[in-house]
Amino acid sequence: MINHFKLVCSPDANELTLKNTQLLAHQLGCEVVDSLALLKAEEAYFQYLDNDLSLSLLLDDKLSDLKFDLVDGEIGFRACRVSKSNEVVAKAIGCKPHYRPKVLDATAGMGRDALVMAMLGCQVLMHERNRAVYLLLNNALQRLAQNTNFNSIAERLKLANNNSLTTISHITNQAENIDVIYLDPMFPERKKSALVKKEMRIFKLLVGEDPDANELLEEALQANVKRVVVKRPKGAPVLAEKNPSHEITAKKFRYDVYLK
Repeated sequence: MINHFKLVCSPDANELTLKNTQLLAHQLGCEVVDSLALLKAEEAYFQYLDNDLSLSLLLDDKLSDLKFDLVDGEIGFRACRVSKSNEVVAKAIGCKPHYRPKVLDATAGMGRDALVMAMLGCQVLMHERNRAVYLLLNNALQRLAQNTNFNSIAERLKLANNNSLTTISHITNQAENIDVIYLDPMFPERKKSALVKKEMRIFKLLVGEDPDANELLEEALQANVKRVVVKRPKGAPVLAEKNPSHEITAKKFRYDVYLK
């Protein structure tokens, strides 16, 4: 897990890049450098290119970049083709023809499942405790809101830099009217690491493990909500030895559904 961050910004950067870098440097109290030279294994560098925030770190001794994008590429293609009748996650969180639950995505990560739920018509409150991941996701949401094809979807997505383990009970007991808590803790290691995409390897290097996933489920089950949904790999054990009310399977993973 990486905890040491810097910001890189060329002295010749345009006005928008300089402004964004200076603001983030003030928020994080990070040092600003003018190149990625001498990047160490335990370090990661934030960098703005105009309005896009990315993170650079070393993976297998090679410089690798991580940027979240909810509009373009595979994710945007997927989001534009969300089917309200065939989405497995829609069944898991309890969508009905005239009902869309309000969801607390307690482990927001890259925001992709939250985006699909928002495309389905759900209001989604996202919690992400890792500061670096939160900043990357927040930047992706800002760009989503600036896209005329997605700005109405962005209005359904709210993000907070919170640790759900300590905030679930507070959020669900307030006037949030949360119906569903959605958990997607870090999947356990696969035996064949080559099967894991480079992007996910970078992500895991950044955030580390989720050793408190069992405790998070226990806390969610005590919350004032209608159901708790846990996304798990096929064949993975249930969290906290708690058998779900039922499970819904997809091609590569399953949803453990706990009805309250």
